Amino acid sequence: MIVGAGFSGLIAAHVFPSMPICDAAPEPKQGHQALLRFRSDVVAKLTGIDFKAVDVHKGIYFRGSFHEPNIQLANLYSRKVIDSIADRSVWDISTRRRYIAPENFHEQLLDAVGSRITWGLVYNYDEAPLTISTAPLPNVLAALQIHTGVTWSRSPITVRKFRIPDSDVYQTIYFPSTQHSLYRASITGDVLIAEHVGHVYGEWMAEMLAAFGLDHELEWMGDTEQSYGKIAEVDNDLRKSAIHRLSSEHNIFSVGRFATWKNILLDDVVDDAWKVKRLINASRYDRQLGAIK
Repeated sequence: MIVGAGFSGLIAAHVFPSMPICDAAPEPKQGHQALLRFRSDVVAKLTGIDFKAVDVHKGIYFRGSFHEPNIQLANLYSRKVIDSIADRSVWDISTRRRYIAPENFHEQLLDAVGSRITWGLVYNYDEAPLTISTAPLPNVLAALQIHTGVTWSRSPITVRKFRIPDSDVYQTIYFPSTQHSLYRASITGDVLIAEHVGHVYGEWMAEMLAAFGLDHELEWMGDTEQSYGKIAEVDNDLRKSAIHRLSSEHNIFSVGRFATWKNILLDDVVDDAWKVKRLINASRYDRQLGAIK
């Protein structure tokens, strides 16, 4: 069984084409609404969905002007998004080639594997012979009553989206200011995605419009709250130990950002899923060989 029908689960379903999928949600939820870009076309090739290659320009806007990355801004930004100091993507504002999925990417993935999904199923990890889990790692550990002593911290986000008339650019601006909730805003074609820490507060709109050089002619497309917006990284050895314990003792293989509790991109899900598949096949071979001996 593949647990979780979010993006990671739907992508992993293409690597495991015979596995059923389950999700605790009673029905399909609106797909991931925060910024969604890909480093490569590996997901496009796996799923057969066409992506668009673009060059993304980035900047840091603070106190009315643009800045190069520095320690102060990096630490302010980190504290803003995860309430701790760690290296974040704000350090790299160079122009990058990225791959953009279509707006209905989530719907296309559901169309491809939706017949295999059981909605409203609270999965019992104890009873399954083999699980590909994309569920948050601390939730799986709690379900199995495994205590690690690790604090798994996360921050919810609110995503507000707008349509921009006559726009076809790909840009991202980081906002380290603590005077409002906006931490990142991106234009993807003609869609402006404003990502906020927690609930929306402060005079963020004027600063965002000034940073992009926009006026107020924006069409609001809606707001979405994501409870697992940002995750704080933990001790790597303890994280790996927890994941290894799930696989070795319970045949639960973790795939995806929340399941591995690591800030990876969806591109990485493809490689991780193939690695897990090879590991499962190798384990089966070892078990068969042991039975023969």
